[in-house]
Amino acid sequence: MKNKINYGMVSFLQFSLAILVILFHCSRIFESDAIHFIQTNLFGRMAVPFFVVCSSFFIYLKTESNPNYQRNYIKRYIKMYLLWSIIFLPYGLAFFQSLSLPLYTLPIMLFAAIFYIGMCYHLWYLPAFLTGFYLVERAKEKFLFKYILLISFILYLIGSIETYSAYLENTRILSIYLDYSAIFYTSRNGLFFMPIFISIGYLLYAYRNHPFLNHYTFSKLLFSFLFLLIEGWFVFRNQGIDKNFLIMLVPFTFFLFNWAIRTDIFRNKSFNSLKDLSTMYFFLHPIFIEMSRRVPNNLLFNSISIEWFEVIFTLVSTHVVAVLILYLRKLSISKAYEKEIV
Repeated sequence: MKNKINYGMVSFLQFSLAILVILFHCSRIFESDAIHFIQTNLFGRMAVPFFVVCSSFFIYLKTESNPNYQRNYIKRYIKMYLLWSIIFLPYGLAFFQSLSLPLYTLPIMLFAAIFYIGMCYHLWYLPAFLTGFYLVERAKEKFLFKYILLISFILYLIGSIETYSAYLENTRILSIYLDYSAIFYTSRNGLFFMPIFISIGYLLYAYRNHPFLNHYTFSKLLFSFLFLLIEGWFVFRNQGIDKNFLIMLVPFTFFLFNWAIRTDIFRNKSFNSLKDLSTMYFFLHPIFIEMSRRVPNNLLFNSISIEWFEVIFTLVSTHVVAVLILYLRKLSISKAYEKEIV
C-alpha cells in the first residue's frame, strides 16, 4: 500500500456501526415508514458486512507476519463465543420455553443455538463467521480464488431470495426457499451470507497494492452507495420476508473498507478505545434492551416515549458497563504485568 493502513478510520467506523446495530435491535423510533426503512434496512445492514470484511482482511494481514496468528485467533474467537453463549443462556432458555416445545427437544434447540442461530439474536454472527471462514479456507486449497469469489456471490444471490420474495411470488424459486426456511429458518448464515464478505476481505488484502484500489476511492464509494440507495428503493416498494441480503451491499462494503484504510481522515488519531468499545457494545446491548422493555410505562416521564426510553437507556447503560469492563480488564492486565516484573 502507498500509505499505511488508516486504523483510526476503521476503528471509528466499527464504533459507529456498532451503534447502528443497537438502534437496529431496539424498538421502532421513527413513525415514517421510509425513514424507518433507511435507518434499519440501509444503514443498519451495513454493519455486519463491514465487520466481516474487516475481520477477514486483518486475519490474512497478520497471518502473513505470524503463521500461527490465524489458528490462535480462531481459538480465542471460539472461547469468546462460548463465554457469551453462557452469559445469554438464560435468554435462550426463556426463548425456547416461549415456543412451548416438548422438553425432549431442548438438547436439539441448544445445539442449534450454539452452532447456528446463536443463544441470543445477535450471536448468530459468530458461528456464521466461523462456518464461512472455514468454507473459504477449504475452498482456497482446491480452487482458484476467482472461482471462490464467483461461487460465494452466487450463494449470496440465492440467499437474497428472502429479500426479493415479494417479487418472486408464485414461483418455483420461492417455493423451494420456503421449504428450506421451514427447516433452517433463514439464509443469513455461514453458507449463503458470510463467504462473499470473507472473500472480499481476502481480495482487498491480496490486491492491496493494485492501482484500481488506490485511485478515486471516495468516488467509487459514493457511486456504490448511490446504487445501494436505488436497490433500497426497489426493496422498500415491495418488501419481502426479510431484508438481510441487499445485493449492492457487496460492492458498497468493498469500497467502504477500501476507502477507510486509505483515507487521510483520522489517520493520525488513535481510536483503539473506540474499537474495544464497539466490541463490548455488540455483545452487551441486548441485556439492556431486554431490561428496558420490562420497565412499566407508568414509571416513564410523559415527555418521553417507551421507544426512545429504550434507545437512551440501552445506549447509556451499554456504554457505562462497557467502559467499566474495559477498565477492569486493563487493571487486571496491569497487575499481571507487575507480578511478572517482580
